[in-house]
Amino acid sequence: MILVDLAILALALLIVWILGGLLLRIGGLVLALGGAGVVALSGNANGLLVFAIGGALWLAGHWLFALRHGEYKSPLADLLFYRCASAWLDPIRDGRTI
Repeated sequence: MILVDLAILALALLIVWILGGLLLRIGGLVLALGGAGVVALSGNANGLLVFAIGGALWLAGHWLFALRHGEYKSPLADLLFYRCASAWLDPIRDGRTI
């Protein structure tokens, strides 16, 4: 039973490692645009929370992509991680300059 649980966990981690960056980037972009649209069209402040969650998911997707490939997919994500994040949070910070 424990062996089956470990195999399922390993499979889930493999799927997240392979597809997680893409799914997080696309899902975060859709949520951020939807939240911005709600704020723009209705003025409802709840859209700001959706926008923030979408932005965080988008950045998490870029972080996972950079962890796998050694570079960011977006110059904006590269700039945000390099300028605003701590050095331990940036997976590719190795003395590069922007």
